[in-house]
Amino acid sequence: MAKKKVQVTQMNMTPMIDCVFLLNLFFMTVTELTRQDDIEDVRLPDVKAAAPDSSPDPDRLVINVLKDGRLIVRGYEYSYEELEAELMKEAQRERALSGASDALPTNRLVLIKADRRVKFEHIRYIMALCVEKHIGIWRMSFGTLPRSISRESEGGSGD
Repeated sequence: MAKKKVQVTQMNMTPMIDCVFLLNLFFMTVTELTRQDDIEDVRLPDVKAAAPDSSPDPDRLVINVLKDGRLIVRGYEYSYEELEAELMKEAQRERALSGASDALPTNRLVLIKADRRVKFEHIRYIMALCVEKHIGIWRMSFGTLPRSISRESEGGSGD
């Protein structure tokens, strides 16, 4: 009787390992980018009528204002002069993409996440910067916590 040769095949694992490493790298990068807008030092004000943002613009500019007035944008600390230059760049980029003239306001959204202990003069200054003629950003929203979330995080109950 003749013996049959059995050929043993092995699966090449290299492409699968490469894919796993790339996915891991992708998720680590995305996680880090989303964390840049969330700063633990910022205690948002609680608002009874706060509504969750159901469809946030992924390209919105998030300006974090710490309790001492320092500004954090995309993970970097900015002075108010640097913020003005950054807002101008954002507005010019928006106008270039839409083909609008420099005189028209942009549709760019700015999210201001200010600490509840910060002086309002800092927020007012940022708002004034946004609506200046050469910047023209009129769409602004403010980061807040609904009252129910803030009470749970502080451990309080009652009215």
